[in-house]
Amino acid sequence: MAYESIPKIEGLNKFLKQVKRARQELRYSRPGFWSKNRINFKNNIKTLTSFFKFPTGWKVDIIASKFLMDKPSMPYDLDVWSFSDVVSATPKQGHNIILFFNKTDLEFLSLPALLPIVVHEVAHVYQAAEDTAQYIKTAIDDKLSVKYEEEADSEVRKYSEEFRRQNILEKVMYCYDLAGWNGAKKMVEYLHFEAQKSFGGGYDQEIKKEEYEIFKKAEEEKDIDIFIDHFIESIGKEFDEKDKK
Repeated sequence: MAYESIPKIEGLNKFLKQVKRARQELRYSRPGFWSKNRINFKNNIKTLTSFFKFPTGWKVDIIASKFLMDKPSMPYDLDVWSFSDVVSATPKQGHNIILFFNKTDLEFLSLPALLPIVVHEVAHVYQAAEDTAQYIKTAIDDKLSVKYEEEADSEVRKYSEEFRRQNILEKVMYCYDLAGWNGAKKMVEYLHFEAQKSFGGGYDQEIKKEEYEIFKKAEEEKDIDIFIDHFIESIGKEFDEKDKK
């Protein structure tokens, strides 16, 4: 498989400032935070995808919407997903790829939290354009699918770890607000134990051991602020270290 790494977006450090602000909002004003993200969802997707120059000769149609037969779901459910797929790839039919972001699963996320998802899916666009016949086979070849997912997640790891951490923090807190400790626990358990094996596998483990242990401590003490404060303190340290340089 001849796969070339996708061009990395430069100048994204400005979004780290949004991460710092978002964590304060998650601590003190979550209802407004979720509402704002829903309102800005499509614009956030548009902003992030606009940083990429898609493969030459390909038309990429971007959709940010819900399935027609949508039903209530939580971020840890497996029946809501985003995807990148080839629509056509011949001189007569044209070269078209569809990039779909599932509103049901993602609209509550902020722009920084959406970044890992957008980068992952855009990586699939480049894979599909690079070797279309091979990419299409991922739908029926589990081993090949794992390889492609591993490559896509390797692109996400080129960016600050804080974007991944923001994604998981928002998912956990959203589930906490909708379904209490039980919902938050399901989200954490999924991200720590199951995410890397979902949909055939090949994905990174979303929540690291330290973050998992912090959540368990918060759960034991019935104080979700312990979990949020861990993330607030970590981003504060990152900014302090940059200021010293």
